[in-house]
Amino acid sequence: MTEAIRETFTLNILEWQPWLEKAIDTDISEEQRQRIVDAIGTAPNSDYIQVLANDFGAWKTRNVVHRHVFADDSAAASARRELAATTASRINGCVFCASVHARMYAAAAKRRDLAQRFLDEGITADLPQPERAVVDLATKVTRDPESLEPGDLDPLRHQGFTDLDILDAINYAAFFANANRLMLSLGGPVGAQEWLEQP
Repeated sequence: MTEAIRETFTLNILEWQPWLEKAIDTDISEEQRQRIVDAIGTAPNSDYIQVLANDFGAWKTRNVVHRHVFADDSAAASARRELAATTASRINGCVFCASVHARMYAAAAKRRDLAQRFLDEGITADLPQPERAVVDLATKVTRDPESLEPGDLDPLRHQGFTDLDILDAINYAAFFANANRLMLSLGGPVGAQEWLEQP
């Protein structure tokens, strides 16, 4: 039996257990059920997606948004993006999302040590300047997006970030500020499997 994980931020692989019925387990027609199965397929975190699919139209729209918040697929961009998502998840207390995106950051940046330090110490952790700039921006986007000003982008520009790099970090932090709240209200993380960084 797995134990619920509430407050421990970890790089370990967690599972997510829904508190609501998944769409395919509800009283829907076979045609509706097949449409959901075909759309979702074997997507990661399928239990979570199955719960969101209770409002299938909203899930499809959200999925389009998710696919379009990526501005760049390079390893460096992925690292920035995943650090922004980890920041939002760490602030919002979403242990599951933080574990997923911290692992993705660690893999893209080849910095498992930094990912673990950030999970352990939070947004005030001692970080290199490029990472600090991303975390500070993502923190503001998560906590008080309306207060974001042009000057808040200067630290990233001083580190060589382009406007597209900055947009990428903002988009992902904003998306996960919303995703965290869905994860936290629809279910919770359970169990842990040790994650080993690949050579």
